[in-house]
This record gives sequence, C-alpha cells and structure tokens, in this order.
Amino acid sequence: MTIKIVSVAELGALAKHVRRDQSLDQETAGMLSGNGSTFISRFENGKESCEIGRVLSLLRELGMELEVNLPPNLSDHARRKILSRLSGLGNSTPDLASELELKE
Repeated sequence: MTIKIVSVAELGALAKHVRRDQSLDQETAGMLSGNGSTFISRFENGKESCEIGRVLSLLRELGMELEVNLPPNLSDHARRKILSRLSGLGNSTPDLASELELKE
C-alpha cells in the first residue's frame, strides 16, 4: 500500500499506527532501531526537526519503505547524474538503475 505523505506529522502518525499494529511499544521500537523512546515519541508527534537518518532507521525496522517520486520532466542529464551519485554511495536499492532508466 502506498500513501502520499506531505508532513512529518503524517509520517510520524503512520509509523505510530504500524508500530502499534506490530504490538511494539515505543521503548522496544527505539531499541530495535537504535533510538530512544523519547525520539520515537517526538517523531510520532510530528516534531519537524527529527533527524532523517534516525527516522529511516525506525521505518526500516518497522518494515516500511520511503520512496521519492522525481519530476516526470527530469532531463536525461539529471537522471545520469543522480544515478551516478547514488550508485556511488553503495547502499542504494538494487533496482535503482531501472527506476532511473533513461528515456529512449
């Protein structure tokens, strides 16, 4: 299921529902993701300044994935540059090349 998110509050609320559905309390979710329960609480309540790396770690532990939709009119040059930079990071998804497939 894909849901469009437009705010930290929405993402935090969604994570909270998923966490609760998995019968995890904030302390356990924090331990599993390398965060504390205070961080989990602040994120779930929409704190705008939550660190993105910590958020991604929590989402990963909850089995959630975060996707970014690039503008459809992105140039081939920009696609090549993005692909080059992200593949150089060594931790991007295996299907990154197909997602950024160049227009023929």
